[in-house]
Amino acid sequence: ENSPKQEAGVGEGQGTAGEEEEKKKQKRGKIKQKKKTVPQKVTIAKIPRAKKKYVTRVCGLATFEIDLKEAQRFFAQKFSCGASVTGEDEIIIQGDFTDDIIDVIQEKWPEVDDDSIEDLGEVKK
Repeated sequence: ENSPKQEAGVGEGQGTAGEEEEKKKQKRGKIKQKKKTVPQKVTIAKIPRAKKKYVTRVCGLATFEIDLKEAQRFFAQKFSCGASVTGEDEIIIQGDFTDDIIDVIQEKWPEVDDDSIEDLGEVKK
């Protein structure tokens, strides 16, 4: 008589532990999604290099679900310069293109409107 009760108890214990793990996973996923959708702003900054040379940093394109590799190739081709994806959501373009890049971004990706693009001006690394 005792053995069927013990087996049933063991089975129930595993079921509740599995449900708790699923709940944890679901909560974590929802938190990550909220973080991504909150800051939808593209920031453009001019960073000084040696002497009179500059690089342009574009951040925030990933919040609009734009492929950074594709954007990097587009900027390099459009401005005839070197460009690279450096961070999770950061593209560095060699040269000062702060004035032109706002128009180019709006032309290529219409989902990025004028209000969501912010020019920070000259910023130190």
